[in-house]
Amino acid sequence: MIVAAVADTHGKTELIINKLRLINPDQLLFAGDHYSDGLRIAKTLDIPGSSVAGNCDGNYKKQQEKIIEIMGHRIFLVHGHQYGVKRDLNRLYYRSQELGVDAVVFGHTHIPCCEKKGALWMINPGSPVNYRLSDQGSFAIIEIDENGIKSGIISI
Repeated sequence: MIVAAVADTHGKTELIINKLRLINPDQLLFAGDHYSDGLRIAKTLDIPGSSVAGNCDGNYKKQQEKIIEIMGHRIFLVHGHQYGVKRDLNRLYYRSQELGVDAVVFGHTHIPCCEKKGALWMINPGSPVNYRLSDQGSFAIIEIDENGIKSGIISI
């Protein structure tokens, strides 16, 4: 299964929708900042999607964290501001350990990150439109099968 991870679109979805059409993912995980963008992207692509609210999503404060199970693998979906991810990933890492998940997908920094710490994948897709420390936007692709999870960043 191919899962697209997107975050921090801030109301600008056209570019990422066009890029995801080329990849044709099976599912979308949206890690916040403009919660409704995640709903719009999934609906436009006609795929299942899960979204969480970010620090810019005042109307959706109850939807800040989710655990999604895909093919027997648990993924923690969160924006990340509540775990101080702009400073470091320690609090998010330990929360993910407490939850017993295989991966965490987060946003907030607008800086892509895809690394495996022990058995845990830590995936920040960056931002497709409001990128930082780079001259291009990004999103992540997560490949999930019965053998495990693989992930990588796609530059736009």
